[in-house]
Amino acid sequence: MTSPEAGVYFTHKPEYLLQGTWTNPMTSRLLMEAGFTFYNETWIFGPEPYLTNGYGPDAAISKNDTGNGILYSAANVFTTAANHQYNMRWATNYVTGSHAIKIGLTDMWGTRHYQYDTNQAYVETYRLGIPQTITEYARPLIDTEHLKAALALYAQDRWTINRMTLNLGLRFDYQNAYVPAQNLPAIPFVAARNYAPIYDVPDWKDISPRVGATYDIFGNGRTVARANYGRYVASESTNMATLNNPVNTSVNSASRSWSDTNGNFLVDCNLQNPSAQNLTAQGGDNCGALNNPLGSLNVAANYDKSITQGWGVRPNDQEVSLGIQHAITPRVAADFQFTHHSFGNFFASQNTQRPPSAYSTYCVTAPVTTSGPSLPNAGQQVCGFADINPGYPNTFFQVQKASNFGSPSDVYTGYDANLNARLPRGGVVSGGVSLGHEVTDGCSVIGQASIGYAGVAGVLPSSAGTLAIAPGYPSTLYCRVQPPFQGDWKAFGSYPLPWYGLNVSATFQNRPGPAIAANYSVVCSTTFCDPTVAATLGRTLSTGLATAQLIAPGTLYGSRVTQVDARVGKLFRFDRYRVEATLDVFNLFNSSSALSLNSTFTPPTATTANPWQTPTSILQGRLFKVGAQFSF
Repeated sequence: MTSPEAGVYFTHKPEYLLQGTWTNPMTSRLLMEAGFTFYNETWIFGPEPYLTNGYGPDAAISKNDTGNGILYSAANVFTTAANHQYNMRWATNYVTGSHAIKIGLTDMWGTRHYQYDTNQAYVETYRLGIPQTITEYARPLIDTEHLKAALALYAQDRWTINRMTLNLGLRFDYQNAYVPAQNLPAIPFVAARNYAPIYDVPDWKDISPRVGATYDIFGNGRTVARANYGRYVASESTNMATLNNPVNTSVNSASRSWSDTNGNFLVDCNLQNPSAQNLTAQGGDNCGALNNPLGSLNVAANYDKSITQGWGVRPNDQEVSLGIQHAITPRVAADFQFTHHSFGNFFASQNTQRPPSAYSTYCVTAPVTTSGPSLPNAGQQVCGFADINPGYPNTFFQVQKASNFGSPSDVYTGYDANLNARLPRGGVVSGGVSLGHEVTDGCSVIGQASIGYAGVAGVLPSSAGTLAIAPGYPSTLYCRVQPPFQGDWKAFGSYPLPWYGLNVSATFQNRPGPAIAANYSVVCSTTFCDPTVAATLGRTLSTGLATAQLIAPGTLYGSRVTQVDARVGKLFRFDRYRVEATLDVFNLFNSSSALSLNSTFTPPTATTANPWQTPTSILQGRLFKVGAQFSF
């Protein structure tokens, strides 16, 4: 819960977009075009303005009471963004009877700049009103990276040869970002710092072919086969530069205990002194030592140049599709397509300070329940969970190619079938089904390293080149996820009624229900230990508590979601004016299908129910919308 004064407000100061385009038809066959865009993003998630804010001694200090879950006095972090981005494009088009050639380039460059602030650079923590700890921050924290280039050069040609049309393309991508030199002044709890620039994080170069073909099988235009292959690189801006910025890889927060021995609810210690201080005799407080050296470099990962620099090392997606379209009658056509995506160039983070031998595995028995939904494996042991052994406090990651350890895969396979029909009086009907699933397999790697970037506190890494596997390194439990093929059915129809100029239309959707997970908290501490964990682990858990996923991902799903929407419209004409009135009804049958389910498994007791699979969100209830469009 957040009290009003601990909220934040959002404001733009200002945010604007400037664009310019140019086209020039040089001849009837040659067209030149170009464009430029500048985007300025300046916004603030700031403190409530009626408070005294900043780093002065009178600024309102954020206070968090963990006993009753209340944040009050002031928010604990404020964010200011000052980003800007430049984009440009240029292309030349040349068209003949059998060729349509286009060559061009796009480029993007700019700056990512964020500043994080906390009043007086520290936060107080209480429990039921009693002071507990103080968290000090290296703030203001200024985080800046530059995108040097996101350049693409391409050439493509559409070439028609009799009944075949070829689409041939080749694209070169160049991505470069860096961390500039940083000279940071002294801040409340950290002395001045100077960091050298870090270049080429990343420096990626890729060549991506794209080929497509369509063929009129019988030469009458009624049956056309098509095939396409394309290689696409993952989107990237300054993610890797942000992960390697020494400002972000420093210790930016540290905590210390706080005993308010004089009872005035003020911190009467020297917070600039990281050592423990007992000032009770002088009328002050008893404050513990900081648990981390605030502001010092804490580089916990090394990014190998084999993934930050070079040709063809960027995460990518290779797509293959095959399809056929056939006109069954002059008014009815059918279409079928097969699609295959294969994602590649995964990263792996090997924890050299915590090798697989630093962990022990254990089992958990899936609980048996007599009420509410039951687990499919109730009463059975689920084995393969891992817990860190004592004596491994540190971490350090070597981030490198996942192929150094094995061959992880992420593959999507899909089938789409559709039928379209044109009805008398201008009506149309279409419908079809999409069948697909995405199979991930990290079994050859996850026992040796996690598949993805090494984490940096406060930085959300890109998902490209990663596989989300739970429970994850070094456990191989659930390392391969293969959901079943499930149909996503959709239909649409529109028809002008012969009465009063009314037009009716409707859409139908029937799609798979939400995935079901069962996250179960197991306790094994000095006061109580789950019997199965105790028998298989032979000791208490390192933190006394762990969360175990009791069922394999991609194996259980909720009830399917069905939704029908409808519209009735009428066109009114008044000389040169037209008014189209519409009535829309969303979720016509007021379905309450669940969109997400509670994934926490808690065995019921005499006084509590099991919240597992309780809907946490459902379809929005039936909604009516009245609209009108005026044309003249």
